[in-house]
Amino acid sequence: MGTLKTVATTTVYLIRHAQSRPSARIVHSEWPLSEWGKAQAERLAGLLLPLGIERLVSSPFARCRQTITPFAERVGLEVAVHDDLRERHMGIGFDEDFFGFWSASWEDFDFARPGFETSREAQRRMTEAMTAILHEHEGRTICVCSHGNVIGLFLNHLDARNGRETAERLTNPDVLKLRADGDAIEWDRAFRLPGLADLVTDPTDTPLADE
Repeated sequence: MGTLKTVATTTVYLIRHAQSRPSARIVHSEWPLSEWGKAQAERLAGLLLPLGIERLVSSPFARCRQTITPFAERVGLEVAVHDDLRERHMGIGFDEDFFGFWSASWEDFDFARPGFETSREAQRRMTEAMTAILHEHEGRTICVCSHGNVIGLFLNHLDARNGRETAERLTNPDVLKLRADGDAIEWDRAFRLPGLADLVTDPTDTPLADE
């Protein structure tokens, strides 16, 4: 008889980046954190210390890397970059109706401006990225830093009841706790990182550099 393989539980702290400062003059992947976002990142580093995080993985976008760098430096961990954790780009200008596009993309997962990624495509990409990261770090406690739209789509993949409203409740920053046993992933909805509520901002309060 073969030996049954024991699947070790993986704990994932899925972080939405701190407050950014978008600008029409900068490519969206390089939007930096705002001044308050930088302060949020510094304070977040202290809040993450008790969690026993062993590995860090980030979207390549500047706002994610800047969010997790203070913690990485404090604990002496390298930040691995995974390109497929990047945010979905809807191709919307600053003078266009973002919330109209946002709503339409949740109502119809195949809706997108020509040449840009649909919700369905972004969800598949994010889910495949998370699955690969979980398999690579099985049995570890890891931190993954990504973005509001793709995190919301990933949560929808875990449970279709997690829709637009769930995504809109995510703050800057936000910290969600997931547990994975093999391919089974569960979102611990009861988890609240102590102290986080004192520093978060609503995404609708994101300042624009061009204002």
